[in-house]
Amino acid sequence: MKQTAALYARVSTQRQEEEATIASQVAAIEEYATHEGYALRKDLYFLDEAVSGAKLDRPALDRLRDREGEGCYQVVICLSPDRLARVYMLQVLLLEEFRQAGIQMLFVNQPPVSDSPQSQLLFGIQGLFAEYERAVIAERMRRGRLHCARQGAMVNPKTPYGYDYVPKTGREGGRWEINAEEARVVRQIYAWYTQSEPMTIQEITDRLNRDGLQPRRGKCWRSSLIGNILRQTQYTGLAYYNRTEKVYHEVGRLRKIGHGKRLCPVSMLRPTEEWIAIPVPSILDKDIWRMAQERLKTNQRFSMRNNRNHRYLLRGLLICATCGHTLTARAGNGYFSYSCGYGGVHRAPDTPEHTCRIDGNTVETLVWNAVVELLKNPKLISQAWGCDEAANIEQGEKERLENRLRSLDRQQERLLDLYQDEQIEKPSYLVRKQRLDEEQKTFKRAFCKSSKRPSPNKSSRN
Repeated sequence: MKQTAALYARVSTQRQEEEATIASQVAAIEEYATHEGYALRKDLYFLDEAVSGAKLDRPALDRLRDREGEGCYQVVICLSPDRLARVYMLQVLLLEEFRQAGIQMLFVNQPPVSDSPQSQLLFGIQGLFAEYERAVIAERMRRGRLHCARQGAMVNPKTPYGYDYVPKTGREGGRWEINAEEARVVRQIYAWYTQSEPMTIQEITDRLNRDGLQPRRGKCWRSSLIGNILRQTQYTGLAYYNRTEKVYHEVGRLRKIGHGKRLCPVSMLRPTEEWIAIPVPSILDKDIWRMAQERLKTNQRFSMRNNRNHRYLLRGLLICATCGHTLTARAGNGYFSYSCGYGGVHRAPDTPEHTCRIDGNTVETLVWNAVVELLKNPKLISQAWGCDEAANIEQGEKERLENRLRSLDRQQERLLDLYQDEQIEKPSYLVRKQRLDEEQKTFKRAFCKSSKRPSPNKSSRN
């Protein structure tokens, strides 16, 4: 009786799929199964199209592994080990999983993998070469893309709303062209958002839906889509390549904010000198775009979000002296306060545990009375308006800067201790140290400016 076999094939890119590379794999496996006397069933064809072999998260492979215990197949046939996985350790993991399930793994282009030392050595060498080949291909593609971007011959084929992508023809690289109808909508959105009586993002969304205009995808506009359009930097005529990079050393480590371990790599901005600027047709004037960004920042800081019951006078204005996070206003049982939510389990690993809570009625009364007194004395307002920006830092702000600088010094010491004790790796240490150094420079500059400010007593005597 013939053994039932499952077929697995994979291609890495859309181009390979279009060139029917996966069809050639299927044909080779079918020929091999017929010659060796295995029965193939169409419902046991598992094909991953345009999926990387460097990961196990693949739709067809997941379905193949899910049916291991059903007993519907006794053999899995694949063209070669690198089609099963590009990473040697993943190959070993899958083979061991199939072996424990009583399933034999066969490859068309090599003898069956047995438990003999020679067979295991050959399989290991082939797996390592497949992994090396993948690394070489990835590096060549990366360098090629960088070279094309520096020559201005490469832009992202996924264009933001307002542009169309024109594929490369001959020696000319691909380029973006303005979509006249979409560009008109983009300009209208920015005009509504930056006018003297600006509309909110939700009001813009409702207006576009009432006018019967449809987005590029979907049947109606959503506020998230409008927000994304308002944050696009390309509309001013300059797109950037090599702007971000994925950082993998944080995977598996505890999150700096929140619970659990990080499962995915972190996307971080590269240094600005590594960005590659690519000119594209401009849709907006730079001043209009900057106005929109300023309003987005203001709205993000002072947005009411889901708060409908309480109006806090100092919402978004108070900062924790220890960690620098904005204090959150909370109300309940007739009492409200401003408190820091990053002093306990949600704090960063290099931040000490702390508690910061201020009675809302007390601090709002103090601030309100101070503002009233200031408004009663026009001379103080005119003096403050004409002074340098650094002269506006009060004594309380100066104390906050001193506390924050001391906290950063302690964090630097703890971070160095962790590195010397080999509790963190060098890449993680360098990333955290760079972040702390940049923050220290910022606070030191602000502190120096505050120290040069003349004292209020001297100003009153003069």
